[in-house]
Amino acid sequence: MLAFLPQRSSGVVGYTIVLIILAALSPLVFQSMFMTVTSLPLAATWIPWSSRLFRLQYEQFTVVMLTYEREEVLMNSLERLNGLPYLNKVVVVWNSPKLPSEDLLWPDIGVPIMVVRTEKNSLNNRFLPWNEIETEAILSIDDDAHLRHDEIMFGFRVWREARDRIVGFPGRYHAWDIPHQSWLYNSNYSCELSMVLTGAAFFHKYYAYLYSYVMPQAIRDMVDEYINCEDIAMNFLVSHITRKPPIKVTSRWTFRCPGCPQALSHDDSHFHERHKCINFFVKVYGYMPLLYTQFRVDSVLFKTRLPHDKTKCFKFI
Repeated sequence: MLAFLPQRSSGVVGYTIVLIILAALSPLVFQSMFMTVTSLPLAATWIPWSSRLFRLQYEQFTVVMLTYEREEVLMNSLERLNGLPYLNKVVVVWNSPKLPSEDLLWPDIGVPIMVVRTEKNSLNNRFLPWNEIETEAILSIDDDAHLRHDEIMFGFRVWREARDRIVGFPGRYHAWDIPHQSWLYNSNYSCELSMVLTGAAFFHKYYAYLYSYVMPQAIRDMVDEYINCEDIAMNFLVSHITRKPPIKVTSRWTFRCPGCPQALSHDDSHFHERHKCINFFVKVYGYMPLLYTQFRVDSVLFKTRLPHDKTKCFKFI
């Protein structure tokens, strides 16, 4: 089932809801949203009322996939979702001004595929709280991401136990550059991380409202200027609200599909821009909200030798 829809995000309603909630929690919350963290009790209080507020599907998730003029890559990625457990629907964010090819064959994957058109090409569109999203859980995934079903299922199970966190696969971290007295973005292998890339990550729809309608416009403007850094911005936001780091699952350090066209992230300027983004975001927040963690989640029996008559829930995780 395929539906092609104009841009329709629950912006005004979502914005109003967020303001009402913040005002109810504390008169100081909204005023200090991006000034301090001492008056943000959201991490301890938001889970009980979130389910009552949104009345969303509790045990399913929605895939939100941003795409721009890579129809073959998109179709292959959609086909890989066929038969994925817990999947409610797929929302394809069509970021191109061009309409899909008339002869494009959309796959039947057992759940609805909703295609939403955007008003402009912006990476911020990835985090709009689309009306079509009827679940609490969003799996934000790039159109060239290549994840197995068991990896996605495991990530979702972890997120269900940590609904206030970003839960995903590729981990990254920030580091202080002593000679230049500035922050750096780092993708090297490390014993700790402070970010999880949203090209393959679960988060609550609540954060889509905050990102789109509460987070300072200057951050979204920089994302549009560089066509970069929206994932860093989301990590800043969630860490600021919760005062917790994201959760990385499995040993994956990348998620690109083999043979896909080269992504913008391979360009040297990509990392230079991300350094600039981190330092600018720190200025906007007034401090560095990202937190380090050396924690990674794997299946309970990962690398455990079992008797021949026993089986693991996740054989490769």
